[in-house]
Amino acid sequence: MEPLKRQQRKVDNEYTIMFIPHRGKEPKSFSFRASLLKKIGIFCGILLLAGIGIAAKSSMVVYQAHQEQNELIAYRNDKAAQDQKLAELQKENEKMQKDMAELSALENEVRKALGNNVSQQPSRGGIDRSQYMGKGGPSAPADIKMIDVTAAQAKNLQTEMQQKKAVLGDLLAQLHERNAKLDATPDIWPTAGGEITSRFGGRANPFSGTGYDYHPGIDIGNDYGAPVYAGATGYVEYAGWYSGYGRYVKISHGYGYETAYGHMSSIEVSSGQYVEKGDVIGYVGSSGYSTGPHLHYEVIINGQDSDPLKLIR
Repeated sequence: MEPLKRQQRKVDNEYTIMFIPHRGKEPKSFSFRASLLKKIGIFCGILLLAGIGIAAKSSMVVYQAHQEQNELIAYRNDKAAQDQKLAELQKENEKMQKDMAELSALENEVRKALGNNVSQQPSRGGIDRSQYMGKGGPSAPADIKMIDVTAAQAKNLQTEMQQKKAVLGDLLAQLHERNAKLDATPDIWPTAGGEITSRFGGRANPFSGTGYDYHPGIDIGNDYGAPVYAGATGYVEYAGWYSGYGRYVKISHGYGYETAYGHMSSIEVSSGQYVEKGDVIGYVGSSGYSTGPHLHYEVIINGQDSDPLKLIR
């Protein structure tokens, strides 16, 4: 064993480093063994590895911080975009709610004009109102965002608005139909002034004063030249001289209504002409079989003579 230790000591060589200064000063030396160099090398290697590890870890920390900063910027940008979208949706919802209120008010007015019961509005045929009827509460689930709630409100409002427009379309069609029928209904006094001199139905013969005579209309005594008005809107079927009626006009109004005017002094319309209720179509006279100036006025409903006074307001 002793020779082996001596051999190890011989291997561990000793080195001397000498420093020789200028200007005649004494030189200095530093002696060390080879094992010291190894220890210094190992120590420097450890320091190098530690430095590399620290540098790598620092780089990772910097990279993660950079990533987190980018994610934070992206989150802020996304949140700003969502906030803007939410504000736009809320503004659009407010506008749609205002439009809905106006549509509902208009619907009520149309229903009143039609005589419908506003408090009992039936659902329009084929419409499932449950798809947009409101639901809600004081709190929402944690996974629900306000933008999702607002988007759902917007979707339901759009659906309801479309249904309201469809209902209004039907109601307006009914209103137009009703107005058209009112325009076609002969319900106005057909001349300026005058008074009834002979009523509808059976009467004595106007020329002899005896016997029975069927009168298909009413006679309105008036001055020569008094204007005669169209009892309702329609098209002139005939305008001209017609047997005992003298100067005669017949108008078709639709919906089964017709009116006829006789004994006029002059006619202001022609066959095929469109006239509106209240338009002047001629003037009172005594043409044809007549005892004096008057207007003979008839109302025919579905081809049957009818008493004009049942419709005149």
